[in-house]
Amino acid sequence: MSTLKTDDQWLVPVLACSAAVIGVTYLIKSIFWPSYPANIPPFPEKPYPIIGHLPYLAKRQREKFQEWRKTTGDIYSLYFGSNLVIIINGYKLMKEAFVKNADLLSSRPPRPEVDDSHLGVTFANGPLWKEQRSISISILKSFGMGKASLANKINEEVSVYLDTLTALDGKPSDVSVLTSVSISNIICSIIVGKRFDYGDPFFISFLDCFKKMVRAAEATSPVMIWPWLRFIPGNFLNSKTRNICFQKVLTDFCDRFIELSEKQRNEDAPETFITSYLREMERLQKQGKETTLSKKSLRLLLLQLFLNGTDTTATTVMWFIAFMLQHPHIQKKMHDEISEIVGRDRMPDIQDRPKLPFSNAVIMETQRLGSIAAINMPRCTSGEVTIQGYTIPANTSVFPSMDSVLLDEDTWEEPHKFKPERFLDSNGHLTKPEAFIPFSFGEFSPLE
Repeated sequence: MSTLKTDDQWLVPVLACSAAVIGVTYLIKSIFWPSYPANIPPFPEKPYPIIGHLPYLAKRQREKFQEWRKTTGDIYSLYFGSNLVIIINGYKLMKEAFVKNADLLSSRPPRPEVDDSHLGVTFANGPLWKEQRSISISILKSFGMGKASLANKINEEVSVYLDTLTALDGKPSDVSVLTSVSISNIICSIIVGKRFDYGDPFFISFLDCFKKMVRAAEATSPVMIWPWLRFIPGNFLNSKTRNICFQKVLTDFCDRFIELSEKQRNEDAPETFITSYLREMERLQKQGKETTLSKKSLRLLLLQLFLNGTDTTATTVMWFIAFMLQHPHIQKKMHDEISEIVGRDRMPDIQDRPKLPFSNAVIMETQRLGSIAAINMPRCTSGEVTIQGYTIPANTSVFPSMDSVLLDEDTWEEPHKFKPERFLDSNGHLTKPEAFIPFSFGEFSPLE
């Protein structure tokens, strides 16, 4: 008995030492003899053990991606933590990867850091993605996407936006919140059939939470690399911020308006995206047809419509304001064109768009130079893919570098200068270069 006790006393120290030796051995092996998948694209710099290339991206991410393209080429490998990712640069190679190899690069990687993120459209795959995307486009078209009816809703909101700016009486003001609320109201008018006052505390709180959720979802944020961080007590490295905001947005906004729409459906309430979706879901269920439409998918779809329609648009509008302040002569030329074609007695409408080539060119140049992100949302390889002679393993995230296309010196003359005339031909007619892809391309574009 005493011998057993003595043995037990040694057991814990022996196990602890063994674990330490194994850990140190693994660390030494990772540093001096790292193993990587065969024939993958080259690394621009040697990855650190465990954390990979993340320290290189701690500052000046956009510049770093551009620098790596110059030193390594149009395709290279990185490690985000222990996850291998591939960066694709240049229009030609992106077309080869995402169009010619679309059958193997048309999936989204899993998002384990957020529950049910595979539903909706943005992170869905296969039949679920196809049906959700199809019904979304169908409903949005019925609400006038690209037509005069939607333009009227936009003009109504623009009038309120301009009145609010006028009321500031020239005082310095941060218009980013005002811009976000205004654009969100346009999305709300379609989705839930109402708009909110700019000072509405519920709506301001929702947008603040929404913005935090978006910022926490950056590809290089810790919780995206190590999803298990969210299980650590507290909010270590903001690891719980995304999920907390995600659930709050779903509960306080999406669930609230789905429930409200269900109550109002039999009343004389206007048709909305939610009621149209619910009606189609019930129609398919009554017919006994197999469908991915569900209330669970709808709540994720609403969030993703907001994500794709609000944050990106608001950022683009803020870039537009900045560019107009920097280039008053361009602002005046655009103003003169609108005054000549539209006049001062009415708002612009959808029929005016083809008659405003310079104004369209200014918007396109804003989208190009004010590109929202250095790298776009990733695709995931559903099988082994060969690109430029390199082997990309199955289940690998592949990121398209938007800056490499929209700021490419071989494609655009003086790419870092704001020059709307690059989108006009010698006769002043609007042109659209093939490499102008502000929303990416392939199967997931434009409604991701």
